[in-house]
Amino acid sequence: MNAKQLIKKITIVGAGNVGHNFGLGFKHAGYIVKEIYSRTQRSALLLSKTLHCDFTTDIKSLSKDTDLIILAVNDDVLEGLINQIDIKDKPIVHTSGSTPITVFEGKGFTKYGIFYPVQSFSKNETESLYPIPICVEGNDEAMENLLLSLARSVSTKVYSLDSAKRKALHVAAVFANNFTNHMFHIADDLLKQHQISFEVIRPLLEKTSNKIKTERPLNVQTGPAVRNDQNVIESHLDYLKNQKDYQAIYDLITKSILSAQENKNG
Repeated sequence: MNAKQLIKKITIVGAGNVGHNFGLGFKHAGYIVKEIYSRTQRSALLLSKTLHCDFTTDIKSLSKDTDLIILAVNDDVLEGLINQIDIKDKPIVHTSGSTPITVFEGKGFTKYGIFYPVQSFSKNETESLYPIPICVEGNDEAMENLLLSLARSVSTKVYSLDSAKRKALHVAAVFANNFTNHMFHIADDLLKQHQISFEVIRPLLEKTSNKIKTERPLNVQTGPAVRNDQNVIESHLDYLKNQKDYQAIYDLITKSILSAQENKNG
């Protein structure tokens, strides 16, 4: 099934980071972005001008002249918007990593699914969708095949994952991306307390990032926990005694590394 034979016009609900990047990505791939919806007129208007398409701030007035509706909104408003959409006979997908496909059930839709990009987007750094993994799920085989074809027309990395596997992926992504970035923040804060530039450790971070391009993270782990160097670990915990949150994080992560190494060697 060729998506471009069945899908020519796309409606994007949401004018945030995902909606912005999806709009440009689909347009670049040859699709027509028919309409943009946003709660605020300013964001809807700005993105519609970029994509040269219509816009609306009334979810009830979405144009029926579309072949696919993409819900690119935050999880906390997703179900509320789904309940307000009156167009039931067109394919509809959401882009959430953690909301299951069952959010569409019992709402009258005949063709629905998930189109989840494994990436953190920014309006200021518009990226091509081609190198970004896209995970899809459809409510039946025909819808899943349609979404697989659609994903392959905009990305070179396409995966079919059900809601349970996608939840695992999303949790893993939070650990790998969001939590790691917070660790960078803690490191930056500790350095700033002594007027040390973050640039001093940037090469270290880049080297580790390069290692995991070809190796599993467990196999390239370094540091005092891997060596089980209790003298260094205790000195670090003592250094952090006046910063209890950081101390607790250091202790928890250290114990987790020790446990992982024991399981590896066991």
